[in-house]
Amino acid sequence: MILDQAKAQHYLNFAVKLKQELEGPKLEQASQRLEPEDRQLREALEWFIDNRETEKAQMLASILSRFWIAKGHVAEGRKLMVRVLALPRAKSPSTTLGELLYGAGMLAFRQDDNKEAEKLFRESLAISREKNEGPSIVRALGGLARIALRDNNYAEVKARSEEARKIARDIGDEYAESRPLHMLAAATKMEGDLKHARELYEESLALAHKLGDEGLESTELDNLGSVALHMGDLHTAKDRYRQAGELMYKMKSMYMLPYLPLHFSMVALKERQFERAVRLLGASEALFESSGMTPDPDESVERDRTVSQLRKTVDEAEFNRLWAEGRKLSLDQAVQFSFQA
Repeated sequence: MILDQAKAQHYLNFAVKLKQELEGPKLEQASQRLEPEDRQLREALEWFIDNRETEKAQMLASILSRFWIAKGHVAEGRKLMVRVLALPRAKSPSTTLGELLYGAGMLAFRQDDNKEAEKLFRESLAISREKNEGPSIVRALGGLARIALRDNNYAEVKARSEEARKIARDIGDEYAESRPLHMLAAATKMEGDLKHARELYEESLALAHKLGDEGLESTELDNLGSVALHMGDLHTAKDRYRQAGELMYKMKSMYMLPYLPLHFSMVALKERQFERAVRLLGASEALFESSGMTPDPDESVERDRTVSQLRKTVDEAEFNRLWAEGRKLSLDQAVQFSFQA
């Protein structure tokens, strides 16, 4: 189908109707509604770019950035985002531009381009502060907290997150508050204070449940599984990972699903099921590649540690064979193989 102006406008209107849901706890459900129209939405964005309709291109790209991450369209989305950012901008920065820069920052972050992501988050924060847009300020601060987490700068993570959480509370936005709370928990876990991290993740899980945010709920169940694993409670770890995985699979969350085989690989390593652990690692690696994303900062550390331990335990040729077998698993096969723990 070749889009014209009317059809491009139709798809922009369709996305705008879902904007509020994409920016809140119903992100996963809204993404499911956008997924069947993915090709047409991209074509509409390309039409606005090609015809230099800057404001409409910015609006559509800022909305779609969250969808692209949720559904694993990061590589394609980022290419389009770069084209949007290259369009001439209005002299006066707009709220939409602030949202666009944040979305572009998250896409760069998911591809491990930390330098570009930080620049975009800082630009977004400056515009959001100028416009006094509380939720946008919270998001931009959260983006900078993510960069600090990758740099192992836990003090900055906490400072950015605490500031964001206070702003969210001041404006009475519990959804906005949930993200810096999650970042506080992540920094606490990476510092090694597992007991306090568990308390923060449980607080975040309760808030996610209250908000009906299944995406965050699956994330925090998954994180609580990792905390339990490190505290030596293998039974709770497997139970939490399974609960998280069932939610991820129901939502077809390509942002979260690559972590499922990764974490059950860590369980298999603890249980000395080395062949299973390597296959699961291969499956996780393939899912991350297909989604165009890299693991979050704390997860990268866990993954590298698991790979290192398994390479010391499993013969190199056997490791490579098992890894290749895991990479061949489809999404459904990888999920079912994970659940066989």
